[in-house]
Amino acid sequence: MTKPGALLVIGLWIGLLAASWAMASASFRTVDRLLGPEARPEFRARLENLSPDERRMVLRHVAAESNRWMFRTWTLVEMVLGTLLVAASWRLGPVPRALALVALAAVVAQAAGLAPAISQLGRRLDFVPRPLPAAEGRRFGLLHAAYMLADLVKAGVLIPAAVIIARRLS
Repeated sequence: MTKPGALLVIGLWIGLLAASWAMASASFRTVDRLLGPEARPEFRARLENLSPDERRMVLRHVAAESNRWMFRTWTLVEMVLGTLLVAASWRLGPVPRALALVALAAVVAQAAGLAPAISQLGRRLDFVPRPLPAAEGRRFGLLHAAYMLADLVKAGVLIPAAVIIARRLS
């Protein structure tokens, strides 16, 4: 793969990474919108037998399951992108290669440890009444923060990798 190919992989990766953040937050905002005044009357009628707390819990569960599927799929895509980038950057010098390896390592950490732990704990908490018990809420928050930190690490190494590779093109 060439330098332009490496830049294409990086651009695609960064774009999809940003899209994943937008999609994850949009799914939970949609729950609030569906439970708010702009909800369709037909939708409200179908949920009227549930208490407001139960409605929110069920819809948040659907949003969470959607996010779990999206991130599970996204992790596989990132593994492919990371592998392609490592291969593409292997001959571009030690710095692009190291940055690609750091990004791939962050994906592996997410796939092997963080995502399964978040998914497992999230499923256990989906139907727990809010506010969450302090210990579980703290654990979920720490896992989520670590996952987001790994995402920021990826973005933080992919952008300089792109700059370095682009400068070598000119």
